[in-house]
Amino acid sequence: MYISYDNVSPKSKSWIYILSKNIDKKILLDLNTFLIKICEDWKSHGQITTASYVISNNRFIILFAEDNNLISGCSIDKSNKELRKKLNQLKIDLLPNSKIGIFKEDKIEFFEKIDLINLIKNKKILLSQNMINTTINNKESFDKKWVLPLKNSWISKFL
Repeated sequence: MYISYDNVSPKSKSWIYILSKNIDKKILLDLNTFLIKICEDWKSHGQITTASYVISNNRFIILFAEDNNLISGCSIDKSNKELRKKLNQLKIDLLPNSKIGIFKEDKIEFFEKIDLINLIKNKKILLSQNMINTTINNKESFDKKWVLPLKNSWISKFL
């Protein structure tokens, strides 16, 4: 059952999808309709699951689902498969979640961890710059830690 993002509980689990390109307004409308349908149809162990989504920065899709039904791997796989099929129709690939999105002015650039560490060490990227934190695992962490300065993120442990 789809509910608005504002009504999802803070402990709702999250799944992040990184899009290979920014989505335009036409695709955004189509994608919103599709994501509502995924949320409406989401069932786990035959039980309706309360779900929602966010499209962030025109590059990320984050699905949220209440875990009161103990969401199964099969239901996650089904939503994942449906989303990938739709994105293929729209000619949008997914980037691996290992890619790290760094804000450069109003754009997001993606890096592998080792490349990012080297860029920081060589002062080509500053620790004050913001990153997208794809390690979030629920709505609460999304609300509080989705965008972080690099100095406050997990990457700082590697410097």
